[in-house]
Parts: sequence; structure tokens; C-alpha cells
Amino acid sequence: MKLSIEAIKQKTGDGYDFELEEDLGRVEFKGEDLVFVKPVKVSGRVENLGKGLFGVRGEISATIEGRCYRCLSKTQLEVRLDYSFKFSEKPEKFEDEDEVFIIEEDTLDLTTPVINEIILNLPSKILCSPDCRGLCPYCGADLNLGDCGCGKVNIDPRLRALEKLLKSDDHGE
Repeated sequence: MKLSIEAIKQKTGDGYDFELEEDLGRVEFKGEDLVFVKPVKVSGRVENLGKGLFGVRGEISATIEGRCYRCLSKTQLEVRLDYSFKFSEKPEKFEDEDEVFIIEEDTLDLTTPVINEIILNLPSKILCSPDCRGLCPYCGADLNLGDCGCGKVNIDPRLRALEKLLKSDDHGE
């Protein structure tokens, strides 16, 4: 995902609109592989901001496949977000700016900033749906497909004596 600044580097305020599309494959996030199912689309405008600083802003759209946090099934997540990046040949000159990426050979490489922006905007837990019921804690069945019917109820071993009292009380009356 590269943009040339050769045509706009001489005059402050110059810029151009662009649209890029690239297959980014897979990225590791929180120990899980996130797979970009479709090519990531990046559109926007690159401008010469002056003093060797270039700005890129626009929109990113991507479709990511990951595992649902609750039921572990594969699920796809549509990501659409706005972004703003800054680039310079000497990023250390712009310490007061947020993050400034480096320009190499009159080219802005958007790949790393785009991946970072997508990851920063992912939800902390990917879900297949907001009402996902997850897995049964006893038998591991996917509760989205229906009740498992295992009916297991683990009783805290410290309360077993109370269970005996309740059973004897039911028979005694």
C-alpha cells in the first residue's frame, strides 16, 4: 500500500485523492490469527502540509475473520473507519505531533499504519452476535445450536452438607 509524493513534494498545499486495495493476509492479535477475508480498501487524500510533513486522511474498510470469544466459532467482522496519518523524511523533527511515520524514497507506505489503525479499533472481544450464548461450561456444547441437555450442576464441595440436609428435609416432611 504505497503512495508516491514525487508530484506534490515541492509545493505546500498540493495533494491528490487516491484509492488503494491490497490483500493483507493474516495478522496476529492477542494470540489469535485474524484473517483479512477480502482485500483491504483504503481511500482518501494525501497532502503536502509543509516543512517536510505530509498528511494522509480518509477511510479504511476491511472484512476480518476471527473466532467468537464466547462460542469459538469462526465469524466475520466488517470494519469501516476514518483515519489520519502523518509522514516525514525526518520524523524526529515532529516530536510534538502524535505519531509520524517515515518517508522512504518519496514513497509513503501505508501498510503498517493501516494495520495498526484496524487493530486499535477492533472490539476487545469479537462476538459472532451480541446475543451469543457461548459454550456449556460442563459439556462444551455450543448453546447457540440449542440446549445441551446435560443438566449437570456442579455443587460447591463446601456446601455438600447442606445438600444432604435439604434431601433429608424433603423426605422427612
